Amino acid sequence: MVTFVAPVTLVLGAGLFAAGALSFLDIHFFKTKFGERTALAGGLALIVVTEFIFATSSMSMRFFNGQRSDALECRLNAETALPNERHKNSPVIQDHIIRCMNDFGYEWTMGHSRCKEAPVATNPFCYLPVRLFDRVVIEFQMKFE
Repeated sequence: MVTFVAPVTLVLGAGLFAAGALSFLDIHFFKTKFGERTALAGGLALIVVTEFIFATSSMSMRFFNGQRSDALECRLNAETALPNERHKNSPVIQDHIIRCMNDFGYEWTMGHSRCKEAPVATNPFCYLPVRLFDRVVIEFQMKFE
């Protein structure tokens, strides 16, 4: 999806921004000043959205894939700390993993459909970061997973 949407929004945004910006040089592509200012603002908005798409796709290792990695690390820590509880689907290990994820800065949530299908502590879809920016980015990424 990123391979098609991002170039289209970037070209469209740059074109609108340029058409709006050229009005300051007395080159008018629109009949009214409102149209020129709208093109300038809309073009800038499309460029910012495209930048967000690029940023979230290239930093996914830091975000959702990082969240997966944290869940696996918590599972390893739980199984290492509680070897007698392994392979039992133990609630003790589940609680240990959830506490570990809380320490990493995530909170347990059942909001995502994949979490409702498999509500286990190692499911990264059952967590959201506490920090607002990370939470917004991961919620955005999880819509496409």
